[in-house]
Amino acid sequence: MWRLAVFVASAWLCATAGARAEAPASVSGRVSVGVAGLELADAGPIVVYLEAVAAPAPRPAPEVEIRQHLARFEPAFTVAPVGAPVRMPNEDTIFHNVFSYSKPNDFDLGMYGAGEARTVRFSQPGPVRIYCSIHERMNGLIFVTPSSLYATPAQGGAYRIAGVPPGRYRLRVWSERLPVWTRELELSVGEGASIDVRLLALGG
Repeated sequence: MWRLAVFVASAWLCATAGARAEAPASVSGRVSVGVAGLELADAGPIVVYLEAVAAPAPRPAPEVEIRQHLARFEPAFTVAPVGAPVRMPNEDTIFHNVFSYSKPNDFDLGMYGAGEARTVRFSQPGPVRIYCSIHERMNGLIFVTPSSLYATPAQGGAYRIAGVPPGRYRLRVWSERLPVWTRELELSVGEGASIDVRLLALGG
């Protein structure tokens, strides 16, 4: 019986050690704006994301969807990792077209009618502004991240990126109206890093 107990205890210790070895890290904190008279909401869409320097390859990103509904892109702003399929269904009864001049991710899906959907994938990180050639007021914004390791801050600025494989990264914060904020960091197994971000204007 004691041999069985020792075997069970050893198996439990090995399983626990294995779980610790595979435990992902995380990064969390709060984003604020250090520009006089400018609130966080005034900075436009904000994305906090990790760019791998020396880290395992990320998992494939799931599909992203942007609907064409009532002659609008819904949502008007979204995040899509590099390589993720971005599906754009037409839910209106009229034709639409989706295109972008944002190089190197420029594209043109052509015109398509009600009930149809077309898909695009992006090869490089960065902002992609999308339009419809038929309806001038239809426009939207996609921010392409290097992987699915990203977060969009809550109303008060809090963010959290979970499930991060241990490794070296650049933490970047992109805002539509303020310069990109960058910091390098190294994450260990199971580490929860806390990093607050203060966005400034150029020269601030």
